[in-house]
Amino acid sequence: MDAGIGHKRWLRAVDEGIWIEIVPGHFRHMATLPTFELLARAGDSWIGLRGGLHAASALRWLGIDGPRPDRPEFLVDRSHRWRVVPLKLHTTRRFSKTDFVRHQGVRTSTATRAIIDFAGVSPTAALVETAIDSAIRLRRTALPRLVARMSELSGPGMSGVVLLRELLLDSGGESYLERRFLGLARSSGLPRPDTQVVFHTNGTFVARVDFRFPGTNVVVEVSGRLGHSSDRDRQRDARRRNALQTSGLTVLEFTTADVIDDPSQVLLTLEKAGLVRPLPLALALTT
Repeated sequence: MDAGIGHKRWLRAVDEGIWIEIVPGHFRHMATLPTFELLARAGDSWIGLRGGLHAASALRWLGIDGPRPDRPEFLVDRSHRWRVVPLKLHTTRRFSKTDFVRHQGVRTSTATRAIIDFAGVSPTAALVETAIDSAIRLRRTALPRLVARMSELSGPGMSGVVLLRELLLDSGGESYLERRFLGLARSSGLPRPDTQVVFHTNGTFVARVDFRFPGTNVVVEVSGRLGHSSDRDRQRDARRRNALQTSGLTVLEFTTADVIDDPSQVLLTLEKAGLVRPLPLALALTT
């Protein structure tokens, strides 16, 4: 109307396919491609506070690695299940405003809720693993938060919870190598180490390490820092390691070849550092 297009002219343009309705009251010009972003913004404008981007769509919008859907899908409260729109809607009785955030102008499920929902529809566990690790690396969720919300949402209609319980055992690292180390520690009966631990001395930042085993002075690095080749890199690594060691910490460093190709040597090194694995049952009974 403001552009001088009368009502009849508008209706004729719609009938002729010049303007194409995306969702009720929202149109795109025929020359404008229906990109993921365009559809997401149109859907968000129409749905408003009744929902937000769902599962894989939310993960893509939040910049989390893994799923790359072409068309956005939305999660809404079950009371809106009667709505029929060109965009796909998922409904839930477990609808909470705390499960949504606004990111880059669009209301979306939080990374925590999106991962839980994605686990129920993902074709592979590997995609869910990738999403978990990426979300934790980007600080969009944390393992305790994910576990807590998963427990709250557990029940009928949340089919991804069983898969998540298995995957979360070894999630929390910031790389495939770190996840492999977590899996090695778990399968060997060692306590689960804390991940991405930050150390300070007198209020001054010293270092952030990949792992620290709780209740011990043992920290572990598996993130490839040994690959630094320049004098400046080696100097920085040496100073960092010295600062940790002078603080009373035992610093262990493992390469990709150690963790993947020679895990027995990794475990032996950890045992020498004072980490004790449970005895086999038969041996425990005779000790």
